[in-house]
Amino acid sequence: MTNYSLIDGNSIGHFYNNSKPLAIGEIQVQAIYGVLRGLRSHIASFQNYQPVVLWDGASWRKLMFAAYKDNREKKETKNEIRMQEMKDAYKRQVPYIKKALGFLGIPQVWALNMEADDLGAILTDRYTKNGSKIILVTGDKDWLQLVGPGVVWMDPNNDRLVTVKNFEEFTGVATVRQFVEVKALAGDMGDNVAGVGGIGQKGAVDFIKQYGTFASFSSQVILEKTIDLKKLPKKYRDLIENEDKAITFSRNIDLMDLRTTARPAPQNLQVTKGTADKDKFRQFCDLLLFKSITKDFDEWCSVFPAFREQPLALAA
Repeated sequence: MTNYSLIDGNSIGHFYNNSKPLAIGEIQVQAIYGVLRGLRSHIASFQNYQPVVLWDGASWRKLMFAAYKDNREKKETKNEIRMQEMKDAYKRQVPYIKKALGFLGIPQVWALNMEADDLGAILTDRYTKNGSKIILVTGDKDWLQLVGPGVVWMDPNNDRLVTVKNFEEFTGVATVRQFVEVKALAGDMGDNVAGVGGIGQKGAVDFIKQYGTFASFSSQVILEKTIDLKKLPKKYRDLIENEDKAITFSRNIDLMDLRTTARPAPQNLQVTKGTADKDKFRQFCDLLLFKSITKDFDEWCSVFPAFREQPLALAA
């Protein structure tokens, strides 16, 4: 049985791109260099896990909600312009990262209409059915909803690890469903998705901890009548009395739940297993002057599955 490290390529890549600039001529390479060193460190620590790097495609969520992540393209303030320049510098490095990973024989997965976290959900569910253990390597907290028996969330860049045991301590709620509902109530301004209004992150956590789920709250008010609507704060009454808030909550669940039934099938799914080639990888590192890698090259490469005596297999 193969265990897997499912690695969020862009999450890790952006982290290293935002570090001290490293350039060859006018070309920035800090993301390339950082990703290679970061992945090597992770793979060396978890040699019984097959690494698989997942990349973002265009999100199917844009068809459901046109404003999804539109705020990430703003170029109005000096800070927004600077951030966009950093993103552009990173985008120019991504093809080189993918090429290098191919030379190291690391599988990479991409789909036209899927974000990396969608692919992470699909692969996590597929592999855990076979009894595999999963490490989710990312700084993106959206992936936390995939944590479960045998599945852990790891942010190596900030030294954070979330398992079933400390999930509530880290998120403030007990279950994955509650975590998603908190996001749906409060919204996610990083993705340009507004909440229901009147309830922020802390308020959403308090609401869910008190009532369990939105459905349970509605049932207690409308069906069981164990809660007197008139005695509730207005922000809670509005969840029942204001239809728009219920619609927003439902929409947000579909946008934020990585296992939502609204998620379409992957389009143009590509699984690139790479062709492990030490010589080409060395040429690549020589070209970019990655001397710390080429200094003890064979030892540096030895931790990668493709260069071990018995490489791990990638399940279909």
